[in-house]
Amino acid sequence: MREVWDGVVMACRRWPVMLGLSGMIASACVVFALALEDVVSQVAVLKGAVHLRERHAVMFTPYYPSGEASHVGNETVQYVMDLINRQKAYAAIIYNMGLNHPDFAGGHPTLVLFGDVLPDLFPELPLCEPAPCAMRGSKLADDKIHAVNIAGESIPVVGTLPPGATFFDPNAAGLPLDNRLVIRAPTKLLPLLNVQEREEALVRTVLLAPEAKVVDTFVAGSAHGGLFLVPHDVAVDQPQRFREIMMSSAMYIVGMLSFLVLVFVAFVSSARLTIRQEHRAFKIRAMYGATPFHLSIRIGGFLATVILIPPLTLLSLLLWYLHVAGAPAPGVPLWVMLAVLLTFVLLWFSSVRKVRITEKIGG
Repeated sequence: MREVWDGVVMACRRWPVMLGLSGMIASACVVFALALEDVVSQVAVLKGAVHLRERHAVMFTPYYPSGEASHVGNETVQYVMDLINRQKAYAAIIYNMGLNHPDFAGGHPTLVLFGDVLPDLFPELPLCEPAPCAMRGSKLADDKIHAVNIAGESIPVVGTLPPGATFFDPNAAGLPLDNRLVIRAPTKLLPLLNVQEREEALVRTVLLAPEAKVVDTFVAGSAHGGLFLVPHDVAVDQPQRFREIMMSSAMYIVGMLSFLVLVFVAFVSSARLTIRQEHRAFKIRAMYGATPFHLSIRIGGFLATVILIPPLTLLSLLLWYLHVAGAPAPGVPLWVMLAVLLTFVLLWFSSVRKVRITEKIGG
């Protein structure tokens, strides 16, 4: 422990330089991890929506000219219900279900799904069957709620989703379900929803391989009620958006890697200078019985203080935050932590070897 502490003191004696280098390494590692997490998340979204692209799904983005809630007529709602019942569409409510009732579903966030085609579109997501039914997210496994009431319909909670379950909505990308209650509701409840709930269900309606006439009818009916929808072909729009995100992420990743390499080169030069300045201390320690092992521990303590502990601390906090936030790829910081650890080991080995050769310690 004394050798480790002496290594920390070596770094602290030159704290302005070491603090600057350590801060740059730690911040660059965090930004690098965030860029990688974005890439992995988008890849997961692309894989999760493969069946939607195969079915030439059409999604919609809303436009609200007045900023007020829309009032789409029952004819359009019935038209969507018929499409869902024929497995030509599905709908979802992610944010607005029970918005005016804080006690709805025990106060937990929910995902409400309409459509029997969903298990075929998302086979990796083990949804309960048959509908109506509901499932708890993995972090709600101990919750005591046994049923959810929607517009007078009691929907039983019948099971728990596996950890890390994710719903890939074209508009919301990867939606983590660990903290959500996933409800498969019957289509007949759509007309009974309140204004906000019905509006979101219509906005998040996804049509499967629709004819142009079907899209036009739905868009026109929604516009008549004040809800203006812009259709997008998932097979075209999603890969294009993926390419744009990949280009931006690649720029960040390449930039951060280049910056990290430059900072590590600067640190290696500074570390070698620091170790040369400790020449007398190493000689004295060796004369008083210090072995190569003791000197390697001192050098390791010095290196760890600058390039290991600060980055691993920030990356651990990022890892915790991503798990709590339910990110689609929360384990990405671990990859960066392993890379930092490997860099530390290589630099440690190289520095110890150079000191032993230069100072002729330990033969």
